[in-house]
Amino acid sequence: MQKGNLKEILEKKLNKKEKAVFIKSFDSLGNLAVIEVPEELEKKEKLIGETIIKLNKNIKTVCKISGPHKGKYRLQPLKIIAGEKNFTAEYKESGCRFIFDVRKVFFSPRLSNERIRISKLIKKGETVGCFFAGAGPFPIVFSKNTEIKKAFAVELNPQAVKYLKKNIEANKCGNKVEVFRADVNKIAGTKLKNSCDRIVMPMPHGGETFLHVTLKALKKGGVIHFYQVLEKETAFETAIKRAEKECEKQKRKFTLLEKRKVRPFSAAKIQVVIDFRAD
Repeated sequence: MQKGNLKEILEKKLNKKEKAVFIKSFDSLGNLAVIEVPEELEKKEKLIGETIIKLNKNIKTVCKISGPHKGKYRLQPLKIIAGEKNFTAEYKESGCRFIFDVRKVFFSPRLSNERIRISKLIKKGETVGCFFAGAGPFPIVFSKNTEIKKAFAVELNPQAVKYLKKNIEANKCGNKVEVFRADVNKIAGTKLKNSCDRIVMPMPHGGETFLHVTLKALKKGGVIHFYQVLEKETAFETAIKRAEKECEKQKRKFTLLEKRKVRPFSAAKIQVVIDFRAD
């Protein structure tokens, strides 16, 4: 295994223009890594991928994002640029194990700190709604690291639900995590109405369109963790206004508990989360 970081090792193999656009970070998913490769570096993508593998003994495959999110489930197309021909990630986090196909399921390791942060806020006996659950990182981490009564994992993507159920079984938390393959819009205000002490909404884009039904699933005095990708300068202001407006419509009192920067998203945008109580 080579010593040094990715940028240092590639420094002598990139020209000035390539160095200017080089992105040194990537998502590590256990045996698999996902990286964005700028157009100016496409001719060097294999070199970049092979270097990542040399630097990280656990990584066997490197994929690059080959297009924007698309389709009903807003997935990103991926292309293998180095290593084994495999799209199945085997990832560990907070004492939990996850398996999923990176082409078919959205999964962000960059939210691992958020999962632990919220775990520390969850009180014994809470029922937690995990909307847009994907392969299960939020409900499974909660089930293994808190004393929740129940986690409702709601996910529409059938491929994600397949892996969600596998991961629940692998982590032996079926007694605490209940799966709903459903549209949040159709289940939050009906079957899950007034059922949750806390709800997590980690959808990166468009989560505001589900706030009205999410509030219907929340008990009076419950807490929502609301994630948004927004313009840097006005991110918190926009997220707070959206939540306040929806609470006002439903005659519920909005109380901001916390606001946090989660991660940079692009040069102009950032992902943020606001925690708020709705009485």
